[in-house]
Amino acid sequence: MNFSEVNFKSESTHIKVILLFILIAAGALVLRNVGHSGITYWDEGFHAVVARNLTKHPLKFTLYDQPWLPYDYKGWGENHIWLHKPPVAMWTIWVSHLIFGINTFALRLPSVISLVVVAWLTYRIAADLFDKRTGLIGAFLVGFNPFLFASVHGYRYSDHIDIALLLWVQVSCWFLLRAVRTGKRRNYILSGVAMGIAYLSKSYLACITFGIALVVWGVAKGKQIYYKRRASDDSVQTEIVAEKIRLSDIGLLLLAGIATVAPWVSYCLTFYRKEFLWEHKRVLDHLNTDVESWGASWDRPLFDYMPLFYPVFYAALVAAVLCLLVVMFRRWNLAELFVLAWGIGVIVPHTLAHTKTPSATMIAVPPLLICFAAIISRAWQRRNWIYAAIWCAGMLAITIVSGGRSLVRGRDQFDGLRKFAPFIETNFWIVEQLIGFGVLLAVFAGVYTLVRQHKARNWIRIGLQTVALLLALFYVRGYVHAAYNVTARNSKVPLYEQSGPRLQREMPENACFFLDDERVGAHFDLMYYADRSTYQIYNVHMKTPRDFVSQAETAREAGAIPYLFSIKDTVYTYPLFLEGEVDIGNGETRRYRVFEITEIHE
Repeated sequence: MNFSEVNFKSESTHIKVILLFILIAAGALVLRNVGHSGITYWDEGFHAVVARNLTKHPLKFTLYDQPWLPYDYKGWGENHIWLHKPPVAMWTIWVSHLIFGINTFALRLPSVISLVVVAWLTYRIAADLFDKRTGLIGAFLVGFNPFLFASVHGYRYSDHIDIALLLWVQVSCWFLLRAVRTGKRRNYILSGVAMGIAYLSKSYLACITFGIALVVWGVAKGKQIYYKRRASDDSVQTEIVAEKIRLSDIGLLLLAGIATVAPWVSYCLTFYRKEFLWEHKRVLDHLNTDVESWGASWDRPLFDYMPLFYPVFYAALVAAVLCLLVVMFRRWNLAELFVLAWGIGVIVPHTLAHTKTPSATMIAVPPLLICFAAIISRAWQRRNWIYAAIWCAGMLAITIVSGGRSLVRGRDQFDGLRKFAPFIETNFWIVEQLIGFGVLLAVFAGVYTLVRQHKARNWIRIGLQTVALLLALFYVRGYVHAAYNVTARNSKVPLYEQSGPRLQREMPENACFFLDDERVGAHFDLMYYADRSTYQIYNVHMKTPRDFVSQAETAREAGAIPYLFSIKDTVYTYPLFLEGEVDIGNGETRRYRVFEITEIHE
């Protein structure tokens, strides 16, 4: 064993220790207060109730397990059979519920585990494509991403559904990368299976893997694609991957994905045909229809949603991606081609689709962060002064030009607004930062070109690295602090968490609750904790209050015993069935009363 082998093994040990520290620290932080009792109405509340119901019948997905009132199978908000999302993510929560019981810690634990695995996979993919330093930086950026933290905790318009999609897309991409490198059909099959599981997590967004494979194959038909990897003696070995991806291999990947999805589709078409076909139609409607008021202009993903994924340094990341695009067209390395096909392949269809949701581009987070990490890593290589200039220009631009926060408020703010790019206009600071980046990069390149002395050039490179590093450390602190703030939120709704189990014990199984709490989504809290169908009397999204008196009679005719769960001080003339008080913190208590609705009152 020579000295270089010993040095390489020592370096590998250090890298493993650092990676392990990143994964443990990210997992420990995201676990903080992950069991908070506040269940978010969009979208966590729906998934929590459906997953809870799976503990009674794992193959029957229901929202209102006992639908005492008439419902429309096209309305997923009050449906009985609930196929609005595929099954995998909710099956995962179901398993967690079986192990840890019905509680919000079990509800979110699968997301915690998935996030740590996603960070590890980011390292593996980035290290394979670029180098281990890129892998470590990418793993850190993914592992402490504030938006992903908020999704794990259920605070965004996403929860374990989107986290599961992210996980399985990454698994699929990892196997695809191995397949492209080795040419082994086994890896294409595994990639297809993982793509199928991703589809069963959140539908067609999972097909990005198939798209990446087509891009690599298409480019390989006209160009030589090079794959560079580091050997044990610290040398760089180059391979040509064109011969290792064939159209038949991509077909095999697709067939494996279809075979994975087929049993679930067949089951749904056999037992719940009308619900499945309707929900499938609504998925396709996202392409050309305004679904649930999420329709928006083309620029919303790039200039409103995506800055949430990369707080503060968004413009620097966009600049890094643009620079790698230039590099890709010059060299045709597998590294740039793979991550850019992945990231851009997610963003472009979402930009073109009529309906745009905040979490739809989440599966582009790992490849885009890998792009940013690759620029930083290459900036420390002695001969790649241009990457040091790119990194420094990006950091300086976002520091000099103010910005970093979206000015858009609410999903309906721009409904009906006839402008070509309203979100660019509203968040023009992003464009200003990109312009600043371009000017700074041109200045750095000009100075470097004019200086002819080798030592002076070295000092310029070191100066750029130092400035960029200091600014990056400043933003890293804010990045981690933003993730910390997500876990510090610790939303508490002890009223239903404590009263629900009591109601489940003391109320009949055919109880039907009408709830006078007007907080949006409060009925899902009661349904989750009490395991009884609950209908909210009124909230701000309802045009008129529910006529619960007549609907109680309808529920009674369907076989239910209707009750009114009240948190208000309103005087009701119904018989009081039970009451109690719950400590809601800060020395305050909240009283609740349950009345049996015995007859129709005028």
